[in-house]
Amino acid sequence: MNSITFVLLCSFIIFFATTFGALFVYIFNSINSKSEKIMLGLASGIMLASSIWSLLIPALEASSFINVILGFIFGIYIIIELDKLVKKYSKKNIKKNTMLFLAMTIHNIPEGMTVGLVSAYAYYNSSIISISAALALTIGIAIQNIPEGACISLTYRQAGLSKFKSFLLGFISGIVEPISSIIMFILFKYFSILLPFVLSLASGIMIYVVINELIPSSNDDTNIGSVSCMIGFIIMLALDFLL
Repeated sequence: MNSITFVLLCSFIIFFATTFGALFVYIFNSINSKSEKIMLGLASGIMLASSIWSLLIPALEASSFINVILGFIFGIYIIIELDKLVKKYSKKNIKKNTMLFLAMTIHNIPEGMTVGLVSAYAYYNSSIISISAALALTIGIAIQNIPEGACISLTYRQAGLSKFKSFLLGFISGIVEPISSIIMFILFKYFSILLPFVLSLASGIMIYVVINELIPSSNDDTNIGSVSCMIGFIIMLALDFLL
């Protein structure tokens, strides 16, 4: 397997996971609150664990603490500004469903970029990031992409769109991942030196999304969201260990 094949494999795994989740609209017409909280909890645990073991730790091993912290803070700054942009347009009467679609699509971009860069770096420089670590990150993101795709398609289905249109919107939200992944692979030779910064930046973005969006949305008067989060964390930890 050559480098471009490996990068394409990783990028399309996360894309097909989103597409698979969107296909749920052909099985269910809606998603009940309990199932939604379980899926969001699992996604938050997986994203949190992958942010630490597959992004922050490799970044710290490859660069100084200061560079990693700067990248982490910059990632938080980027996602906060994007969040402000989304809220700004929501005041102009854009529907809630559209805001969900935009939020999911926007945060899929750095995921694709990270997978593209990490998989390329793992292929050429396995001493810092192994191919198994890149696969663990890819699988972790793919697992949490399934409920994301399902949430988008089922939300639009509940709003009255046809099954095909609802699926199509879930599909489109994920297509930015292989695109951004391939772009980062093409630019790899120019950005490889910035890998630790990019890894910590992506970690900041993902952890902020987990704390600000996923965990609050998964919790209610029961502990089902918190338990699901712990299960997701264990799943990603196991993937990182086994691979």
